[in-house]
Amino acid sequence: MPPIKLGDLLLKARAITELQLRAALSEQQKWGGRLGEILVRMNILTEEMLVKALSKQLAVPAVNLDSVQGVPAHVRAKLPAQMAKDFATVPVQLRDDGKTLVVAMAEPQNIEHVDTIRSVARCRVVVQVAGRTAIARAFGRFYEGEIDASDLEGSFKVVDASGNTVIRNSEEISRRPSPPPMASPIPRGTQNYGRSSLTDVPAPQPSASSQSPTDMLNAIEGAQRREVAALKAMVEMLIEKGVFTREEYLARLKR
Repeated sequence: MPPIKLGDLLLKARAITELQLRAALSEQQKWGGRLGEILVRMNILTEEMLVKALSKQLAVPAVNLDSVQGVPAHVRAKLPAQMAKDFATVPVQLRDDGKTLVVAMAEPQNIEHVDTIRSVARCRVVVQVAGRTAIARAFGRFYEGEIDASDLEGSFKVVDASGNTVIRNSEEISRRPSPPPMASPIPRGTQNYGRSSLTDVPAPQPSASSQSPTDMLNAIEGAQRREVAALKAMVEMLIEKGVFTREEYLARLKR
C-alpha cells in the first residue's frame, strides 16, 4: 500500500484546510520545494506540526533535539561537520557497540543522503525526523566553534572605505561611546562685509553631517536591514527555483 500523501494526511488531521493546501500546491508548482516546508514558510503550519506529520507519514520516529544535552566527540566524528550542515542532519547517538548511528534529519525521506551517511560512517544508520531550525540549534551546540544558523538572520556589519569591519551588529552600536562634539566653524558669508549683516545671511540648512553619531548609525542599520531582507527574499526565491539548496547556501556562508 503506497504511503499517504502529506497533504492528504494534514487534511485528514484537520491541520490545514483545502484552500490552504491548494495555495501551497500552487506555490510548489511555481517555485518547487517540499510541500511541508512551503506550508511552514507560509505560516500555515508550525515546524512542530510538520515534524509530527512527517513522522506519521514516513513511519519515522520524531526526536526533540532541544532535550538532547550533548553528543560525545566519538559520535560527532561519525558525521563530519560540513556534511551535517549540507544534509541538515545531526548525529544523536551510537548503538549496538558502535554498529548503529542514530541521526536526526530534516528530510529523512532523502535516500541518497542516508546512503551517503551510511557510507561515510561505515555503520548502520537509523533515521529520526526533526525540524530544520531545531537541527540548526543542535548543530550550534553539538559541534564546537560552530555558529547557530538562526543567528545569521539578524546579523549585519558596517565597513569603512577600506573594507574593514567597523560594526558587526546592533549590540555593538549601543556599546560604542559617542565621540565628543566637534566645534562648528563660522559659515562663510556670516562676517559683516560692507552693508551686509548677519540677518541678511540665510540660516544654514541641516545636513547629514549635523546628525548625531547614534542617528547616523541607526540610519545605517536601517539600510543594512532592508538590504538583508531583500537578499533573503532573493535567496528564498533561488532556493525554491532549485538553483541551489538551503544547505549549500548555509555552507557557503560559513566559509
